[in-house]
Amino acid sequence: MENKYYQFKGQPRLPKFAVPKRYDLRLKPDLVTCKFAGAVDISLDVVSDTKFIVLNAVELSVDPKSVHFKSSNKVFEALEVGLIVEDEIVVVDFGESLPLGLGVLSMAFEGTLNDRMKGFYRSTYEHNGEKRNMAVTQFEPADARRCFPCWDEPACKATFKITLEVPSELVALSNMPIEEEKVMGNLTTVHYQESPIMSTYLVAIVVGLFDYVEDHTSDGIPVRVYCQVGKANQGNFALNVAVKTLPLFKEYASL
Repeated sequence: MENKYYQFKGQPRLPKFAVPKRYDLRLKPDLVTCKFAGAVDISLDVVSDTKFIVLNAVELSVDPKSVHFKSSNKVFEALEVGLIVEDEIVVVDFGESLPLGLGVLSMAFEGTLNDRMKGFYRSTYEHNGEKRNMAVTQFEPADARRCFPCWDEPACKATFKITLEVPSELVALSNMPIEEEKVMGNLTTVHYQESPIMSTYLVAIVVGLFDYVEDHTSDGIPVRVYCQVGKANQGNFALNVAVKTLPLFKEYASL
């Protein structure tokens, strides 16, 4: 395995065999064990002849049996999945050349909600005298790879369709408005609208127990500031500033 993947070691950038176009990302954080499970379908444009797909991942456990690539008329199962720890990349060997054009790379993985304030990490707060965990993301500059396998370079932009499975009593937030919620017992599956094209470091996810204050801009855009339960009033200053400045940014962007 060392010799097979030697060509990818120590490279400053990911190879350009394939270009990501869309991520369909599903995450299930466990705030008690501080673990999370996930799965991702990445729509790719294979632009040059390759039997390898190389992308970023660090501190994730990828299930090799889950990894496959689906083109328009064939499913390619992964022959081997290797992680080069020092370079924070995962190399998928399909054993044969992938067809040029559009396809979907799929894989399942698991990770830990770390305590280092990067990637998908855990933070704490108190509610009714009890210490509780929340799950938070900080992906800038290059820590989205700690949450899900991806092309974690700013130039590799794509759209993101995010789904979170969380305990029903908690609030789950992401970049986009909620498209649909499904409650099944103690768990709620939250589907968000697909994002605009953006870099991986802009993806945001927060899961915890929150209150919020809300207002609208002069042209009717709703704005919310989420705060720790019982401390919603502490968000009023940020809310007032946001409501006043968003129209200014909108006007500036239209110039």
